[in-house]
Amino acid sequence: MQRIGVLSAHVGAAPAPAAPPGPVCPDVKVVTILGGGNSGHVTAALVHENTGGRVQVKLLTQTPELWTKTPEVSFPDGSKQVGKVAVVTSRLAEALEDTDLVIWTGPVNQTKPMFEAIAPYINKKPVAVGTIFAQGLCHILALRTFGPQVRFFALRNIPWLCRVVTKGSASAIVGPKKSIEVCTMNLGAEWITQNLEPLFVVQKIGLWEPTIALCPDFTPIVFNPANQIIHPARYWGLFRQYQGKPLAGRHKPNQWLYRDMDEMSGQILQGLDDELQMCKDAYYNAVGAVGCQRVLPLRDRLLDQYGDQIHDKSTLAKMVGTNTAYSMAKTPVIESPDGVSPNAKHRVVQDDIGWGLCVLISIAERVRTPCTLMKMLVVWHQELMGKQYLVNGELVGRDCRDLVLLKPTDPLELVAYLPDQVVQLLVEQADEDRIGNP
Repeated sequence: MQRIGVLSAHVGAAPAPAAPPGPVCPDVKVVTILGGGNSGHVTAALVHENTGGRVQVKLLTQTPELWTKTPEVSFPDGSKQVGKVAVVTSRLAEALEDTDLVIWTGPVNQTKPMFEAIAPYINKKPVAVGTIFAQGLCHILALRTFGPQVRFFALRNIPWLCRVVTKGSASAIVGPKKSIEVCTMNLGAEWITQNLEPLFVVQKIGLWEPTIALCPDFTPIVFNPANQIIHPARYWGLFRQYQGKPLAGRHKPNQWLYRDMDEMSGQILQGLDDELQMCKDAYYNAVGAVGCQRVLPLRDRLLDQYGDQIHDKSTLAKMVGTNTAYSMAKTPVIESPDGVSPNAKHRVVQDDIGWGLCVLISIAERVRTPCTLMKMLVVWHQELMGKQYLVNGELVGRDCRDLVLLKPTDPLELVAYLPDQVVQLLVEQADEDRIGNP
């Protein structure tokens, strides 16, 4: 993340917009944003001015009546940028007509049904499609859904820390990031720099950031020590006393998702990170995917990204709990007169179990590394969710059919990339009833 000290240097100044590095979006005339959440709002407000009006913006949302066609985004220095959206619609066909680039901004757990819904439209011409935040084996899903020629990108990091201010009209970038990473299929570094990077930069305040670096393979996404281990550990810690009845009084969980993380949750988080790192190391030893070398332990990643915003670095729990960048996120709950209960339908739960820990378990089982804590947290969360993933410690539950997991018969290389010799095998598997099951 861009450091506070650097940001403060821009406060009160009015620098000229930074010059883009080369042509801006030479291959993109129309971009379609799927989803109107935090990142959808910001992207909708940035694209028009960032590209000098060369790129038309379309937005797919369930609530088009709430949207203005001139959404604005504010920056940390107080300045604002106003976007221009040509089409705001809830109709998929209208959103995807004549588009060159599709950006999915919704929950990770809805990626599969969304990709399946848009496939009939985007397969008619060479449209690039990708996710603004990727997790799990999204690249295998893309290939199975769109075919081996798919032009696919997956951002490892959301380009900015951001939030919606007013639904449909205003958003805020709380902190831009200096650089982010992307993994791709059938798209090269030059295409990313020219056509994708300009859409997200905060050039309005004199920066050309974030720059986007191309990863050598997909392992930095698959093994990312981020949401998929932080959220399960924290949510379990907040609701570990829950027995089916709302929690109140001293058992009522903290209203803030990350603030003041307790040490027990921190120890569980450290254990998850240890299991993730062991799995990643074993995978690297087996396959040699160089992207694994970019997967830092969680403590090191936090220091690298948020070092000057973390006020207490004494333990992992303190690092998460005193990170200013994390401080405004609220704990998703269901409130009642008797107290609060966990919200099992929230993306904090839905994304990071099926598309996080279950994926890691399917890989750990193949490379023979321990995943005891991962399995414990999947069992605990799946009971809240009413799902069945693990049965007697095995990923054979009925709801595994909705996931994309590494199967016992899949080549290990699929975690990192798609070797030519197995692409056709995956395409042939795409019509199976239980795609993604181990």
